[in-house]
Amino acid sequence: MSSYQYRCSDESILLPFLKKNVFSVLHRYIPYGVPANYLTLVSIFVIWSCFLYFIGIDTADEGDIIIAFFAIIIYVIFDHFDGLQAKITATGSPLGEILDHYSDVFNGSIILYLFFRILQIELDWIFYLAIWLNLVAFTLTYLEQSIQKELHFGKIGSLEGVVLILLIICSFMTSQGKTFWLEYTMLDMPVYVFLVLGLIMGVIYTVVGSLRRLQHIPKSFIHYLLTGSILYFLCIYYQINWYIAFLVINVYSADLILKSMKSHLLDAESPKPDFIVYILFLFLIYLLFFEYEQQIGFLVYGLVVTAKIIWNMVQIFSKFRNYWVWWNLH
Repeated sequence: MSSYQYRCSDESILLPFLKKNVFSVLHRYIPYGVPANYLTLVSIFVIWSCFLYFIGIDTADEGDIIIAFFAIIIYVIFDHFDGLQAKITATGSPLGEILDHYSDVFNGSIILYLFFRILQIELDWIFYLAIWLNLVAFTLTYLEQSIQKELHFGKIGSLEGVVLILLIICSFMTSQGKTFWLEYTMLDMPVYVFLVLGLIMGVIYTVVGSLRRLQHIPKSFIHYLLTGSILYFLCIYYQINWYIAFLVINVYSADLILKSMKSHLLDAESPKPDFIVYILFLFLIYLLFFEYEQQIGFLVYGLVVTAKIIWNMVQIFSKFRNYWVWWNLH
């Protein structure tokens, strides 16, 4: 394992302004002794608590929308606090990097879920598409890092996307905004369809940027993209329950992302997409001849890959345990 050095090129158009006028200003109230990883854990706790809360409600009312709005704001702020704290206390570490960036993979999907619930959009194919495309951008970003040994964020990335979501949620709190998002159409299509088209354009922008820097298309990315797209279409074809589809689409991508981070931070083998998914495909072929519940196959696949991810995380954290800081001393 080589010595740790965080290399990141961030061209975000919003970060300089927000860092100067929001994140750095509010960060002054964070005590020096608080470790950066604690701040990351706060952001994770807040967004996951909101996610679990929304799963338990049928329709989001005004109070629920306000809860989600502030949960996302707190998440964004604390997600940037950890980097500032690590820099000030000189405690940047591979443990902090993987805890911060890997949690963002799942947190991004949760924010999209909250967004769809608030706008009362069906959790069907268009929801799965938004989740899948967001994960494609994440995956190639960290696959590129494992190859180039540098993390690169473009001008339009996750921060810009989250800010846009916050603005839309804010407008939804007004009667005019709610009417616009729920009833207004363009070209006989709901307005939210154009938001998904915007997401598609953002993913294309991210993918093209990464491939230009790499100057080739990694075979593992082609494999991942083709297999993941098949998985996405199968979720639609078999009308898999949203929570199972949400699980399998996320863990399929999260598996490769974790392998990419492990390859970068531990000089491990080149990351390759999950192969367990092919057992799921074989199971579905088997069902062409014998009747059985397809949902079970997808659920088992999701749980098995989740267990594999947790096991790999335990191994990674074990290797980096010496980087854990209980309290910063002056």
